Amino acid sequence: MIVKEAEGEIGRAEELRRLEERFMTAVAERDIDFLERHLGEEFKLITGRPGHETRDRAEWLEVTTTAYEIRSFRFDELDVLDYGGVAVVRSRYSQEATMGDAERSQSYLMTDVWHRRDGAFRLVSRHISPLPSTG
Repeated sequence: MIVKEAEGEIGRAEELRRLEERFMTAVAERDIDFLERHLGEEFKLITGRPGHETRDRAEWLEVTTTAYEIRSFRFDELDVLDYGGVAVVRSRYSQEATMGDAERSQSYLMTDVWHRRDGAFRLVSRHISPLPSTG
């Protein structure tokens, strides 16, 4: 895993790296309590996938609960940009997964925007783009 961070921000950058890992573990385990606590009310997923270009918080939680199954995942790169109350986490992410009957095993570029409120970070936006398959 490659990690880049601004000098002097090691504590929060590490917190955000751990939060990214824990968040995806919660998705894989369908830990809806964790996800509910860490998603902002304004959360939106942007995929650009025809027919499902965006998903709001409620729709994303429903799909995560019923159709999205992650067998394994990893972050190949993780770049934390901490701006104090807001942080941007850019990553190259790979997974073995399905969405209903559709295969979703591949690598993605992912950008998460986290907003610190009430002493904790909340995920408010995620943009994910699939990378072309190499095999």
